[in-house]
Amino acid sequence: MNLEETKIEKKRKKKHKRNVSVVIALLLIFLILTTAAFFYLYTLYSGEKKEVIKVSAELESSKQEIEQIRQDLKNGGYITIADADEQAKAAAEAMSEDYKQRIRGYMENGDGTLTMLENIYSDMIVVPDIGVYRFFDVEKDLKQSKLDMSAFEYPEMNDDETEYIGDVSYLAGNTKRGVDVSKFQGDIDWKKVQNDNIDFAYIRLGYRGYGSGKIVLDEKYEDNIAACNEIGMDCGVYFFTEAKNTEEAVEEAEFVIENLEGYSTQLPVVLDVEQSADVNESRTKNITAEERTEIIKAFFDRIEEAGYETMIYGNLKSLMIMTEYNKLEDYRKWFAYYHYPLRFPYEIDIWQYRSTGTVDGITGDADLNIMFENEE
Repeated sequence: MNLEETKIEKKRKKKHKRNVSVVIALLLIFLILTTAAFFYLYTLYSGEKKEVIKVSAELESSKQEIEQIRQDLKNGGYITIADADEQAKAAAEAMSEDYKQRIRGYMENGDGTLTMLENIYSDMIVVPDIGVYRFFDVEKDLKQSKLDMSAFEYPEMNDDETEYIGDVSYLAGNTKRGVDVSKFQGDIDWKKVQNDNIDFAYIRLGYRGYGSGKIVLDEKYEDNIAACNEIGMDCGVYFFTEAKNTEEAVEEAEFVIENLEGYSTQLPVVLDVEQSADVNESRTKNITAEERTEIIKAFFDRIEEAGYETMIYGNLKSLMIMTEYNKLEDYRKWFAYYHYPLRFPYEIDIWQYRSTGTVDGITGDADLNIMFENEE
């Protein structure tokens, strides 16, 4: 091989070696890029796989929650709005039917409108007025009755449903049984009255005429109070007021004080506050509740000055409509109410529970009363 061929051969080998290096370098670069791409794709795949697993888990959880809701709906734990509307409608219809049946029952039993309304509106005070019924909320800040209403035993209606048989008893405290009388009971045999388990008596001292305005002494007052004093029966007096103002109230009080002289009483002096027998002709028909309340207080102030205790007598209308009850709260109460059970939320001292009672020694009907002692 000549010199020129030797040079050419050396150049060829050198070039071949350089080409091999380039190829190796390219292969390394390819391997590096391939490896990088693999790891990138693997990482991306792994992340997507984790995300898919996460989403799948959430879907499974939602399926479980949906299934739980289905079970709750099936078991009655929840109701749909449509179902709720249907149930409310059904309940309203059932309540309406229940009230219809209750009203029919009251009417068929002869209980009367007041008893029916008192049962339906048991959380209110229902007061009969002229041609209407009035409803009053119970004022919780006033002195509430401490009587145990479950401890009463009441009379029962006879088979003919014409009158009550039996008496009122109160089993949760000490009580006394009493009567109240006026000239309308005529001559009374007080010894027989006392022997008929009567512990006390209230005697009408007098009244003011609802038309004339004249103050009148009851025709039987002196006979009755003298007889009670003679046999030692506890007694008190009451006066029926028709005072138009505080001046007339004081006049009535002076009349009571004057006619108590010489007699013994053990019970408070009572002011009888009632609607007059003839409302349209009554001289006090236009008196407001506020004015009547001031009249009552003026009467009591004068009676108490004379050393006597005081008490107001009235029915639902007297106490809830004709007067301002909250301003008379501190006075003792004698409450007339001829229905059973007793329904009055405030404190009372005496309950007049019947106007057609029978008492030995008294001809005709007698008012019967029960006095509550140690109500505390």
